[in-house]
Amino acid sequence: MLDLKILQNSEFFKKRTLESKEYLFKEWDFDENIYIILVWELEIEKYTSSEKNETKILATLKKDEIFWEASLNNNLEKQVSIKAKRKSELIYIKASDLEKFAIENSKQAFNLLKYIIHLSNNRLNIANELITSSYKISKEIINLKDFSYKTIFELIEKIKSITRTDEEIIYIEENPVLKEYLVIKYRTTQKSVMQNEVIKITDNKLNLLDLKISWKYSYIQKLQIWEKNYWYLIFIKNNSDFSDSQIKILSTISTSLAWVLKQKEFLKEQNNIDYIKNN
Repeated sequence: MLDLKILQNSEFFKKRTLESKEYLFKEWDFDENIYIILVWELEIEKYTSSEKNETKILATLKKDEIFWEASLNNNLEKQVSIKAKRKSELIYIKASDLEKFAIENSKQAFNLLKYIIHLSNNRLNIANELITSSYKISKEIINLKDFSYKTIFELIEKIKSITRTDEEIIYIEENPVLKEYLVIKYRTTQKSVMQNEVIKITDNKLNLLDLKISWKYSYIQKLQIWEKNYWYLIFIKNNSDFSDSQIKILSTISTSLAWVLKQKEFLKEQNNIDYIKNN
């Protein structure tokens, strides 16, 4: 078993504290260190424009995670930036010092290697599940024959099956006129039945109290339809909270559903324009 206290006390491992929003390194930097997070969280960030004025959060690294183990094989420039989500503490070792550490601490070096392999396998499994889930829902979307509510509800049922959400998914739309009201359109517990249940929200934010949901484990996913127009999917479980990997899968699949909903609204708008032109 990996003992972080032994690593912290080793002369080969150094400690570093990052303040909230402080960068550990930025995209295109060179860094040969292997890092282990002791406290709190770091964010993986990537530039989304060639001007480097916009970034996107790709993932979050949490306590006890090891990252940048690729430094063992190369010291290429970084393809992402890493910054602290909040004040965080890390220990790190230069890749070039790892062999020296292994000579003096063979048992802990072996445990460190096993832990790196364990984390790598977990990441591969998460990536595989994400790819598989995305493929399944994309296949369903490609085969859609229309963008009716019936089709949307059937797609939500498919999402429930693919994501193995054991209790319920609730689909909610904004009221197009009164922004303080939302409309529950569908619940997977009432299959194939449109709801049209109106709820009032507070401070323009949806929370589970507004829905009178008593289940402990839930995840609210915003669906951006237009620039300032959000609809929602609420995933509910009975027995355990959603893991980070599950949330990533839900977020990715929900993005695909948001695209379908945009097409539905676009066709609705086009039909209204055609109707006005012809009457």
